[in-house]
Formats: sequence, C-alpha cells, structure tokens
Amino acid sequence: MKIMIADYAAAMMEDHTYELKLLTQTHPDWIVKTMVYNPEKLTAFYTEMLDADALLTAFIPVDETLLANAPNLKLISINAMGFNNIDLKATAAHQVSVCAISDYCSTDVAEFTFSLLLSLTKQLKAYDHLLTVEHLWKYNALPPQKRLAEQTLGICGLGKIGQKVAYLAKAFGMKVIAYDPFLPPAVAEKLEIPLVTASQIYAAADIITNHMRLTAANRHFFNTTAFKQMGQGKHPLFINVARGESVDEQALLTALEKKWIKGAGLDVLAVENPVLKNHPLLKRTNVSVTPHAAFYSVNSITELQRISCQNIVNFFAGNHTKVDRFVSEPAKVTK
Repeated sequence: MKIMIADYAAAMMEDHTYELKLLTQTHPDWIVKTMVYNPEKLTAFYTEMLDADALLTAFIPVDETLLANAPNLKLISINAMGFNNIDLKATAAHQVSVCAISDYCSTDVAEFTFSLLLSLTKQLKAYDHLLTVEHLWKYNALPPQKRLAEQTLGICGLGKIGQKVAYLAKAFGMKVIAYDPFLPPAVAEKLEIPLVTASQIYAAADIITNHMRLTAANRHFFNTTAFKQMGQGKHPLFINVARGESVDEQALLTALEKKWIKGAGLDVLAVENPVLKNHPLLKRTNVSVTPHAAFYSVNSITELQRISCQNIVNFFAGNHTKVDRFVSEPAKVTK
C-alpha cells in the first residue's frame, strides 16, 4: 500500500512525523511518500502517483489528467473541509472515493474572523501606519467608528463557522442577520437569527462576513453588482475567510476605490498561490490580508492530521462508517 502526501509548497506541513505514525502504527508495511506539488513540473509527481493507492491533499486540483496518471488510486483524503478542487464526476468515473473533514477548525476560523473584524473596526492597521510611517501621534487623524453594539453583522453562510461567529457577535451586543439558502429555517429560529436575502444583507449590514462553502453556483458571488448594492447601503466592512474564488477580485478593488465598502479583511485571495509583489490589495491601510491562516492553531493542525489519516486507515480497513465524511459514495476497492 502506498500513500502519497502532496500539496503546494505553501500548504505542506513542515513535519509529517505525526501523519507517518498514524498511517503506519497498525500498517508498518505501508509506504508513505511526501512531495511538494509543482504544477510546472508534474512529471515526477505523476511518476509517484502511478502506484499510489491513496492521495492525501488539500489543494491539488484532481481532474481527469491526474486520475489518468494514477491508475491504482482508490482514495483521496482531503485534509480540509472544502473539496471544490476535486472533479467528483471524474473521480466517480475512475472509481476513486473522496473523503474530507467535517470540522477541525471552526472555532479557530471564528476567532480569526473576529480578530479581523475588530482590527478593521478599530482601524488598527491605519493607526499603525500613522505612527510607524507618518510618525503622527493623533487619535482623531482617523474618523471615529461606531461601537460594535450599534452595528449589524451580516453573515453569508450560517454553518458551523458562521454560527460560532454569530455567537461571538452577540456577546459584543451586535445585531446578527444571515443569508443561507441551505440552512433549515428551524435552525436559524433556534439561534434567533433572521434569515434574509443577500440583497437585504448588502443593504442593512455594517459588516459582512463570508463563510459559504464554494460551489459552481456561488463562484464570484461577491461581484460588481453585490458590491455596488453594499455602496447603496451602509458601505460595510467586508470579510472573507472562506474561499478566494467566492469574490471577484477586480470587483473588490473597484469597491474599495469607489468606497462602496469601508475596507476588507481577507484570509484568502483569488488564487491559493498569489503573486504578492505589487499586489493591488496590499499596502492599503483599510485592507488586512493574511495567508490563509484562519484555521491555523496547535489544536487544529493536530485534528487535521489525525482525522485525514484515520480516514485513510478506516477506508482501507473497510470501516466506512468510521470515515469522518465521504463527499462521494465510497467506491468498492476493486482496483
């Protein structure tokens, strides 16, 4: 049995000791290989994939080309909650099962969301710029902001993360509204959070935060039309800690230039490996950008590695009910 652990350089764990232990403690004969995925140099990767039984990854695009170069592949274990980079029709055609993680970092992402929210609301980056660059000690050099208790938070995607963000917001006394067409109304009623349309959020929210899972239907959900509606409302702060592809980045830049929004907090950009030199979203005092770090904590990394590796062990042991979350029907291991 051969297990490949591979991803883009920025997404690879620095230490795979724990993963190796989890995969081999009951299967010492398993071969576990780690490799940095370079889309410009795929020959070595495809060579390793020829006899791989499982692939553990978060961001590698799995398409027909990859699957054609992995004839022995039976399982893709995603060490993430999202799976938008997987062509599920292609994996089904090749009888490759796909599993992901239902939750390992919702608390961390919610805390990070609120870190961005507070930093932007209190204008910390702009104040830092005043002191370190302009050497100006003047509290009223920036416009005063409203207390959080007087602001409305609009949450797009009221799943596990969105609900934890709502809990934190209510602790600060904020009014919370949400858009989530997939959430049963009874859940929102129990949380005492009104479900509204996206347009109603754009019109009423002082701060908008995105926690939607990326699908083909909501790619570039936040586009020029959406941001223009925000500009007709309260010119909110915009936060995205979900997927970069949810946002039309050029439309976001236009929204900042035209002041349709007051600022932005972004843990993700349009691509997972952006070119940062001269990036137009950087060096803005009303924009905070972090390198997809919202999930990152000692606790979350341990859980991420544990669950994704146990998914592989349970799958090949035939214990499909113990696999955390299949995103495709488990294929029979016939290859």
